[in-house]
Amino acid sequence: MKILCDRQQLQDAFSVVGGIPPVKTPNPIVQNVLLRAEGDQVVFFATDYELSARSVMASVQVLEPGAVLLPARETGQLLRELSEPTVSLAGSDDHRTTIECGSGSYQLVGDDPAEFPAEPQFDGTVELQVTSGAFLEMFRRTSFAVAREETRYAINGLLLDYDSGNLRLVGTDGRRLALCHQEIEGPDEPARAVVPLRALQALGRAIDGEQDAVLRVQLGDNRIAFQLGTTTVISQLLDNRFPAYEQVIPKVAETSIEVDRLQLERGVRRVAVLSSGDVRMVRFEFRDAALLLSAESSGVGRAKHTIDATIEGPSSAISFNPDYLLDALKVSDREIIRIDMTDDSTPARFALGETYTYVLMPISGS
Repeated sequence: MKILCDRQQLQDAFSVVGGIPPVKTPNPIVQNVLLRAEGDQVVFFATDYELSARSVMASVQVLEPGAVLLPARETGQLLRELSEPTVSLAGSDDHRTTIECGSGSYQLVGDDPAEFPAEPQFDGTVELQVTSGAFLEMFRRTSFAVAREETRYAINGLLLDYDSGNLRLVGTDGRRLALCHQEIEGPDEPARAVVPLRALQALGRAIDGEQDAVLRVQLGDNRIAFQLGTTTVISQLLDNRFPAYEQVIPKVAETSIEVDRLQLERGVRRVAVLSSGDVRMVRFEFRDAALLLSAESSGVGRAKHTIDATIEGPSSAISFNPDYLLDALKVSDREIIRIDMTDDSTPARFALGETYTYVLMPISGS
């Protein structure tokens, strides 16, 4: 196998699949990425048996067709360091691949491509279509809220919930919940699946360069497939025992507050500097057309910051973890946000956009 290609195209195509191979595995061969050159294109494929990704690099000068396995981690690191416009790759019979770029030559030891797992075949029972850029924005606004603890398996991914032309992505870790929705044209039957975060992260790397393309989503009993142009991501689904998220979102509120998002984000960041210790906490007090933010740390100091606000309802106070709030504020594009709350022991609802809702549990006993 021998090819000559554009370095940036090679980096982009490899990055889609390069994060799939596991760092630790009882089967080391899947720590590689399969590169197969044929015709005038190169196909990249990677899998860890639960998650697979395939990407295609077109308009390649294939001097000798064939296939090689490239060690994923080292190849990815090397490609990020290269800067010359053109790269050549040549494989040998002893499963070594030489990458030449400018004045540099780098040899990587792979394995026998004939031993690599085959690409999975999958036809879903339900198909949805959404603009890739819109889906990426939904992912960006919800993925940070996904639980990272492995023991919380049912919420280690994003819930994809479709019903009657409305597609929702929901992420939660039990302390906060992020929900984003999009109206799409789709089938009559509802569909629901919990998608591993890693699958959507791989998809996000592919979408970055194709924000106006159509993303096809196919759902089956225990797998999901995303197809975007020549990129395909297929993943097993997580346990579908996702919490009844609609019951978590407050339906009524005694106090509603409207405040400038940028001023709120700036104020929370400043006050949070003096919110250290075991419990990160910023206190919110709503009164007299103003929001007073405060925090203190024993032996370090205290901070107060006042922001103009429009308040409907009785004066109130509530405390939040500032990091959880900032995660959501920085992905909102709304100038004025609304906070709906009842008391300091029930969740508060943040309206951060026309299609973006965030629910945050307060820190009680403050």
